[in-house]
Amino acid sequence: MNTIIQQILIKAAEKYIKYFEENGIIEISLMAEDFNNISKETAKEMLTAFIEHADESIRNAKAERKADGIRVQERKVPRTLFTALGSLTYERTYFNMPAGKRGYLIDDILKVEAYERIDAGISAGLVNAAAAHSFGQSANMITGGQVSRQSVKNKVMNTGEVLYIPEKAKDMPDALHIFADEDHIHLQNGRNTIIPLITVCEGKTPLSKGRNKLIEAFHVQGYGMEPETHWEYVYALCAEKYDMKRVRKVYIYGDGALWIIKGLDTFPYAVHILDEFHFKKRMKSLLAGEICASYSAVINTSISNNNRKQFCRLVDMMLAAVHVKMPESKMRAGRIKAITDNAAYINKFWDAAQNMRLPGSVGSCTEAMVSHVLSERFSRNPMGWSRAGLSKMSMIRVFVVNGGRISPEDTLAWKKYTKKNMEITEYKKYEAIVKKQHDKLFKESKDWRWFEVDNLISGKTTGTRVVLNALGKIQNIS
Repeated sequence: MNTIIQQILIKAAEKYIKYFEENGIIEISLMAEDFNNISKETAKEMLTAFIEHADESIRNAKAERKADGIRVQERKVPRTLFTALGSLTYERTYFNMPAGKRGYLIDDILKVEAYERIDAGISAGLVNAAAAHSFGQSANMITGGQVSRQSVKNKVMNTGEVLYIPEKAKDMPDALHIFADEDHIHLQNGRNTIIPLITVCEGKTPLSKGRNKLIEAFHVQGYGMEPETHWEYVYALCAEKYDMKRVRKVYIYGDGALWIIKGLDTFPYAVHILDEFHFKKRMKSLLAGEICASYSAVINTSISNNNRKQFCRLVDMMLAAVHVKMPESKMRAGRIKAITDNAAYINKFWDAAQNMRLPGSVGSCTEAMVSHVLSERFSRNPMGWSRAGLSKMSMIRVFVVNGGRISPEDTLAWKKYTKKNMEITEYKKYEAIVKKQHDKLFKESKDWRWFEVDNLISGKTTGTRVVLNALGKIQNIS
């Protein structure tokens, strides 16, 4: 093993020095890239050597293997795995084990799953990147395009359930502000669906003119959930973070969607505040056109004064004016429908609209939350999702936005990964044998005298050879 390490290190040193012989000092960006490539190749060679040495130490533990009924089936079986160093190939031994089992003990020690082409660390990086970027972009970012977008998709689909659990709040707020809205998603079958999103925070703090930051915010998506289940989950997370008995007020901001109104059943002491974006959108549609626009001031005044009867009278006056001033046509029918529908909406959620002016309200930002958390990944660019892919990706996206990180173990969940079943516990002694050989190797040789082995430096005398021989004269470098 010492000889192999010496050869790898000398080969690397030759490459570095030869590089300077041929190129001299050039642009630092070019030198850094070239040195990085040399370093990666050296690291791969070293890692391969260590792995194969460990495999050999297991194979040479004949007495232990005989006692355990483990026999060599085949030697030097190659395995290629994409790692942080790039594509890595090493050879290992295939063993026959008791009870008809077969396998590679070194792979178990390395926690390399059967049939995996990408190591779990890279897989986790790909899934974390896919939370914000397309599968193709994620492959380019993490592997330089050396794995396909389909491989990234497979890693996403194989990721297990990940849950965000908020930390206990240090300070208890008087009020919680809950923003609820949904993103509309295109499916591959041509239909549409929604991802409900609920954001909980303690309020807002200004960052700059027109920009605010939510205080202690976390997000909960509810794709595929019943509204009651979604809201119960939100309440459970709030209870995990806060002592809900000490929270005096809860404000729920949103439009009049039935699933949002269900939140008032879960938080019975909550106040519903109509989302300002949807309110303004309804008002704009209500007062569109020259005839209705003339009623804008008095309509807005009736709402500001909380005069519901006056609002209804003004709506009736608008309808009468449209009948008189517009000729009978599809346009008139459309205008009448718009007035009727929007007025009915405002009338239905009159109290929620009045609540927009409550002293405790911080103003709604439901659209901004949906845009930031969901739309950037799911609906902003033309794309179609499968229901299974949307379910998995929405879970991962919100988990990562909440500050979570997909772990290597998460990407192996499809194989029911646990520490227990990743290790063959009855053969754990072989991991100890590998460690013993490792300790022996590095206790016996740990200085620069490796470079003094003359027969390792063969060939004609060059500048490279002179430098390498000089390195061999340096003793006890610390």
